[in-house]
Amino acid sequence: MPTVRLGDTVRINSGAFAAFAGKIEDINQSKSLLKVKVDVYGRPRSVTIRISEVEKVGFADNETGETKP
Repeated sequence: MPTVRLGDTVRINSGAFAAFAGKIEDINQSKSLLKVKVDVYGRPRSVTIRISEVEKVGFADNETGETKP
């Protein structure tokens, strides 16, 4: 299970929203659920996903080439 925080960008790995990426809006640790805001046909939508169904997405820093969360 990935370690995630509010505001992290994640990619959804399974279910109806597989391959979508979005930002974490809410975390329910007791139920292992995330609320993630994704763009569906150009409109933002909040979806509830199990923490185990996402992976953190990192971005490379253009200046150093290091990957940043």
